[in-house]
Amino acid sequence: MTDAQPIPGSHDLTLTEKAIQKVSEFAAMHPEAGGKQLRICIQGGSKAAYEYGFTFDDPNAGDAILAQGAIEVLVDRFSLMYMDGSVVDFVEDLRGSGFVVDNPNPPPLMQDPVARQVHELIEQRISPGVASHGGSVQLIDYVDGRVYVQLGGGCQGCGMVDVTLKQGIEALLKQEVPEVIEVLDTTDHASGSNPYYSSGK
Repeated sequence: MTDAQPIPGSHDLTLTEKAIQKVSEFAAMHPEAGGKQLRICIQGGSKAAYEYGFTFDDPNAGDAILAQGAIEVLVDRFSLMYMDGSVVDFVEDLRGSGFVVDNPNPPPLMQDPVARQVHELIEQRISPGVASHGGSVQLIDYVDGRVYVQLGGGCQGCGMVDVTLKQGIEALLKQEVPEVIEVLDTTDHASGSNPYYSSGK
């Protein structure tokens, strides 16, 4: 038994017809999903961008139970607070397929104008150059002039990462955003494909 009940009132979170169709197809393909509903939640990640989880689950106390066509969707109250007005679609293109959330609510960090400027610089001017070498850069946090980033792809475990970080990313951010004091790398380089940090040595 559960104490979860449909929450009265209007909750503006919508699944497209394609998303509803795919949820029904996935449920039919996986016997373990029998009798369960789709749960959508905001899960761990950087403060600069939401990461979403999708799973079949039983309702918990405090969940919102949202009717979407022929299915019901579970959303915990915390996630629902940051997903108001969102539209969930299922997209299939050359890059692959999956659920995509169009969320009009900026993540908490993006309410800071300096953090937002840093994020835009990373997305528009830094990431394309890093991506051309097989790497990626993600803003994790911004606190008191310090920018915390995570590097992925070819940057994770690369012996030139310090050069990329200090002479590339940090230099540009300091030049364009006077509030930036330093850029700190939060990446676990020991787990990269070519780790140059090696425990025990």
